[in-house]
Amino acid sequence: MRKLSMALLVGVTLVGCGGDPEVENQEIVSNLIEAGFPANDILVADGAVYVGRDAHVTLEASREMLQAPEASAEQYRTTNLVGTGVTKICINPTADFNSYTNLSQGLDQAITNYNERGLRITFARGPASGCTANITAQTTTGTGGQAGFPSGGLPYGNFFIGTGLNAYSVDVNEHVITHEVGHAIGFRHSDYYNRSISCGAGGDEGDAGVGAILIPGTPDTAVVGGSIMNSCFRATETGEWTASDITALTYLYPSNAVASCSSYNFLSYRGQTGTQIPCSCASGSAGAVWGTDLYTDDSNACVAAVHAGAIPSTGGNVIVTIQPAQSSYTGTTRNGVTTSSYGAWGGSFSVTSQTPVAACSSYNFVSYRGQNGTQVRCSCPTVSAGAVWGTDLYTDDSNVCTAAVHAGVITSSGGTVRVTLQPGQSAYTGTTRNGITTSSYGAWGGSYTLSL
Repeated sequence: MRKLSMALLVGVTLVGCGGDPEVENQEIVSNLIEAGFPANDILVADGAVYVGRDAHVTLEASREMLQAPEASAEQYRTTNLVGTGVTKICINPTADFNSYTNLSQGLDQAITNYNERGLRITFARGPASGCTANITAQTTTGTGGQAGFPSGGLPYGNFFIGTGLNAYSVDVNEHVITHEVGHAIGFRHSDYYNRSISCGAGGDEGDAGVGAILIPGTPDTAVVGGSIMNSCFRATETGEWTASDITALTYLYPSNAVASCSSYNFLSYRGQTGTQIPCSCASGSAGAVWGTDLYTDDSNACVAAVHAGAIPSTGGNVIVTIQPAQSSYTGTTRNGVTTSSYGAWGGSFSVTSQTPVAACSSYNFVSYRGQNGTQVRCSCPTVSAGAVWGTDLYTDDSNVCTAAVHAGVITSSGGTVRVTLQPGQSAYTGTTRNGITTSSYGAWGGSYTLSL
């Protein structure tokens, strides 16, 4: 039978990122000790030196740590950051990394985590064009991760994720990968001074005024679950930033600022159909909205963006595209936002994220079961083939792009779609639409619907 079920394995509750010591590198170790790192927190494995169990330190980076610290104080960061010449970091997974579904999906969501913050650095899954720096995503054994600190103004060039994490949820993978990318751009552990806070055991990783510098506006204490950059993670992690994480990110890598969406009067753009306006949304934006996907041009653009699934409620950067008048607008409830219906109105807009959209083929929607109502935006190339079961409600192992053509959401030339997770159905009916014939099936444990 084509259908297979897979048990999700959840093991240790608290997991740290770490490697086993093997070969000593005397100069790096000497530099680290001089910089103030305790000798008992420095590990050497296969010629590579790690501090805090997961942060690889190169020779150049260790020498930079001996330089005088900058005057400003910034939380859980090293003295080394990514330079202003880096504007787009491409993360390139190996073929082995891509073979692990949850690792691969976790990478996409980690990239989205960073891009949703509207930082001066954007991230993309490689291969991609316009990269000013690259990081390779590789696999290792175990259920942790390893990365290193920036040097020479560049992010650390690779990180390793344990293949054992594939048995955890996508959210946990998202959390760990976001954490390791954090090291690669200069973040230390938020509980560097006492690993037992998140790990249950362990001591001080070392400070000496250069290794872990406090960022203004962030706590100088750590708590379990208080940061993605805690030393150890739990099997219940959501993979999302905390408020202090966001403060730290925006302090270190502030946006190449775009104006707030609230500063625009979109009614004044009527008749300029297709005009795109990039703008930013703050956390907790509020205001009235009319419509679904196409919104009246007097609607609050940021609330509409949350409703459309373009950004989370914590805010981010969006693109507002001016659209023509509509004869009516239908209100719906999505992503915690309820919009209103309205009749004819003289102007509209649509709103999308500035975040790159991952390919639908990179997602395993079976792994989203139970998250009913969750929406995932993804992209489809030219649609050629793929098995699909159902009509309008499709089994969650159906090919999304083929189903989207069947549903009339996109044409066979491809496009961007929104996948909304739905509960399982007792039966699925196959039909022929738009040149696509889907199959019927009996009871199946998860479904999705599709929209623009």
